[in-house]
Order: sequence, then structure tokens, then C-alpha cells
Amino acid sequence: MFSQARAAALRAYIKPLAQAKYEVDTHWHFVERMLESLGKDYGGIELVPDYQRGHVWTEEQQQHFIENVMRGAVASSGLVIQLNCPNFDSLTTTSPKCDLPNGVQCVDGLQRLTAVRRFMAGEVSVFGMTKDEFRGSEYDPTRMTFRLKFAIFSFERKVELLDHYLALNAGGTPHPKSEIERVKAMRDELALAA
Repeated sequence: MFSQARAAALRAYIKPLAQAKYEVDTHWHFVERMLESLGKDYGGIELVPDYQRGHVWTEEQQQHFIENVMRGAVASSGLVIQLNCPNFDSLTTTSPKCDLPNGVQCVDGLQRLTAVRRFMAGEVSVFGMTKDEFRGSEYDPTRMTFRLKFAIFSFERKVELLDHYLALNAGGTPHPKSEIERVKAMRDELALAA
């Protein structure tokens, strides 16, 4: 059994991340309305704050993401959009130690959020079809089938927000195109042999 001192030392070593103050599932059809409401209620919304890398997914990557969501290949963790709102608890005021502006900032999930927003706006087609061409089918994105989860944090100090951002985004290794092509060739070879 861990002593209190040993447990505290382990916690200091692991540095668990803060938990969201609020989480809500929002159907794709209501994402714009929710973002508008958050911005209105909390003093604005900034989807590309200075620490974000900006919009980097190509239209092809956006299509691929939406198609994989529709196929059921994206785990629920891949549908989480993390936001920060330092004045979340009080609507308009923050504590004196706060060095972040009031309002909502996107911390993680900008690429996924942008893909969904562009698809729902009719700017991105998937499977060669626009959003409206799915109407009435089981894949109709205006039904309650597809959703994003918004997790809202209330960091008040930018250094804590940046620590959180770095913990989420540092250390991963994206697949190089050559690796994806290698696996596609393996798949194609097996498909031809079948």
C-alpha cells in the first residue's frame, strides 16, 4: 500500500491532466448553433488562438475523417473537441490571477471540428456525395446519429493551458505517406489474391 507521501510523489511525477469542467455531446446539425451560443454567452470564440497550428488538414484529409466517422471507424476519443473558457464558472468575470482573455478558445480538435463544419456547410463532399444527398438515409448527418463531444476546461493561466496543449500534442509521430502507401500495396496484393 502506498503511503500518503509516496502517493503524492507519484502524482507529482505523473502530473495528471486537468479534467474538463463540462462535457456535452452535440449532434453535427447543432454544432454551429452551439459555437455561436458559447461565443455569445462567454465573450467570444477564438478557434485559432496563437498556440494553435491553424487549419492544416487538406480537403482530402477532411473527407477521410468524415468518411471514417460515417463508417464507425473513429473511436469516441477521436470525436472530442477541447475548449478553454477561463470565465466558464462566472460568465463574465475571472479571478485576478487570470491572464487569458474572456471567451472560448479551441485547445484541441480544430482539424476535426473544421472538417465537420465544412461538411455540414456543404463545402466538403464524402463518398462523392454532399451532405444533402444523404438526407433520409441512415447516414443523414442532420439526424442524431453523428456527434462531437465538447469538453470545456477553465484554465485561467496561459502557462497551464500551454502545458495542457503540449501534453496532448507533443510526442506523437504521424504516419509518413510512404508508410501508408506501403500498407495500401499490401492490402491491394491481398485483395487481388482473394
